[in-house]
Amino acid sequence: MKRKEIRNAVNQAIDNIIYEGCTDVAIFGNPFEIKLLNNKETRKKITDDLVLNLDNILNSNGKFDILKFNKISHMLVPKKTFYDFRKCALIDVIDEIKYLSLVLLIANQIERKRVSKRIAFSYRYNPNKNGRLFDKKYNYSSFKHEYKKISSMRKYKIIIECDISNFYDRLNLHRLNSTLLSMEDINNKISDTIDNLLLFWANRDSYGLPVGSNASRILAEAFLIEIDNYLLSNGIRFCRFVDDYRFFATNVSEANKILSCFVEILNKHGLSINASKTKMRDISEYHINPSKKKKTNQEGISEIIRGYSGIVPSKFRKLSNSEIEKLKKEDELELLNNLKTANIIEPANIIKCIKILIAKENYDALLDFPDTLRKYPQFVPYFSDVMFKNKERISNKIYNDILNSFFEWLNDDNMQEYLLISIVKLFDTKNIEEKKKLFNFFKNLKRNSGIYIGRTVLEQIGNNLSRGELLELKDYYLRADCWEKRQIVNMILNGLSYPENRPFIKDLKINCNDYFIISMINKYEIMHRKK
Repeated sequence: MKRKEIRNAVNQAIDNIIYEGCTDVAIFGNPFEIKLLNNKETRKKITDDLVLNLDNILNSNGKFDILKFNKISHMLVPKKTFYDFRKCALIDVIDEIKYLSLVLLIANQIERKRVSKRIAFSYRYNPNKNGRLFDKKYNYSSFKHEYKKISSMRKYKIIIECDISNFYDRLNLHRLNSTLLSMEDINNKISDTIDNLLLFWANRDSYGLPVGSNASRILAEAFLIEIDNYLLSNGIRFCRFVDDYRFFATNVSEANKILSCFVEILNKHGLSINASKTKMRDISEYHINPSKKKKTNQEGISEIIRGYSGIVPSKFRKLSNSEIEKLKKEDELELLNNLKTANIIEPANIIKCIKILIAKENYDALLDFPDTLRKYPQFVPYFSDVMFKNKERISNKIYNDILNSFFEWLNDDNMQEYLLISIVKLFDTKNIEEKKKLFNFFKNLKRNSGIYIGRTVLEQIGNNLSRGELLELKDYYLRADCWEKRQIVNMILNGLSYPENRPFIKDLKINCNDYFIISMINKYEIMHRKK
């Protein structure tokens, strides 16, 4: 493989990460390291090193180890349904550049092997100069439009909705590698390097793609090529978005045959359907009476079309004036009482109640929500976003009382990390007392507290630490993980004087080989030389 091709892939990977980040997992946010990729010297150093190492592996029989990947960690984050979680991977920015570069070297070949874009709507590789990798015309909305269009055809009487159970987690890495090796125009050394990486990240287990990465999305689509082709070869009409399939049949007998065929091919690939989400619908009545298509959440096809994000939102959308007027007519007292007393709460009622309180500006009633949400903690990110976006309207006393209630959650050793992160982001560290609470929380964190909570706390504190507190952080530096180390360096460079930082900088330049820390130090030294 030509070095020019490798360099193009690396540059494309960096452009994409600058354009849309390393992951779609909102809880991780966009780390400041991504901004540092815009620094020409930093980018050149990363690119040159990676191109050299990849060239060594692909053209000179170099070993996988020279890429120096780090192990990845995972966090459980709510998925589409109430008790459904996905295991999201936290990949270091540098490792994501390496991973994505490898996959982009074969992305064109994978895309050419895929079935029609009118069948598989997910992540169609079509890069542009701005850093986008996928064709924006093909997405979940176009997938929904297509299966509604096919459903309107009179020949089809039955629609089947189903998806693959734990697709990313259960994807067999050996079968993925075999699929890539079977594509004649793919360099075997690339597929073997990807295989070594995925097995390394899976701790030599045979299963699992890291969730959240564009590289993983491309590989997941590669894995489904054989399944899609098998279905087409059996004359099955379908369309899909990732592992979310819609099948169309002329009668129930054909529908059952389609399901059997799908189960059989999944089984051959070590996968299975999600039985609890598999539904068969009679859509013949909608051809006779199209007005029934307007019904929602009752029966038929309208029940299938319910959106990809599911029932556990994490973001509060600002209410429109018409929504506010409508919600003001609702009675929240019964809803509030039900939320307080019921053993099991309807998820929709939590959202509805919060919206009514915001519309009516009845912020006092929000005080009960920390206790209420212990029944359904999945809604903590949503409630935190409500608090954040309405902070100027909520009185300081109510806000602080709610925050104090949530602070008790931080001391619960069994609390899931995504909840801790959502709560931490509520703190205003310009307030001395809140800053102290958060800093003490950081100092008391156990090593098994989570993969990103330490970094999140440090980001929330920002540049609001005293000299003494910064010196404490400096002492902690050697025990920190890579995410924490970069933030600590960032805080120390911004918070301590240049003369006081010199010994620390000198030590880092000798002992540290982290691209981003070196970039921060170089920028810092240039700035102070000019002074």
